Amino acid sequence: MKKILLSRGVKPMRDGKRSAKDYPHWAELKGLLISNGYQVDEITEMPLDNLKEFIESADTVIAPDSFIQHFCWSIGKQAIVLWGVGDPAIFGHKENINLLKSRNNLREKQFNFWEGQEHKNEVFMTPTEIIKVVKKHFPTQ
Repeated sequence: MKKILLSRGVKPMRDGKRSAKDYPHWAELKGLLISNGYQVDEITEMPLDNLKEFIESADTVIAPDSFIQHFCWSIGKQAIVLWGVGDPAIFGHKENINLLKSRNNLREKQFNFWEGQEHKNEVFMTPTEIIKVVKKHFPTQ
């Protein structure tokens, strides 16, 4: 059975508002992964040595643009990265599977602070779109 780790990995902004990077459909995505025969676990806060070992035990990690996608890259573990308004051509790694719904959703000033950037559910790929990519790259059979 293929093991996939989920990393929600995005905390609220300092002003308490939801981050624009926060993927909005975790519960549905997790349910689809399980119903399609994947073992799913979630990444929680842990020391880096434990995190490295935990990630290496999985087939892949699904994460938004966050520390985890960079950490996976640094240890040679391909991640599936969920992008909304951030540009994977600037902030992503080509070794990862970068899922961007549309370049039309990218924010105009990519290097601005994230505070003040409105969160929009519709800029992210749906769980159904994501599961198709997962099945293509990490088939269960």
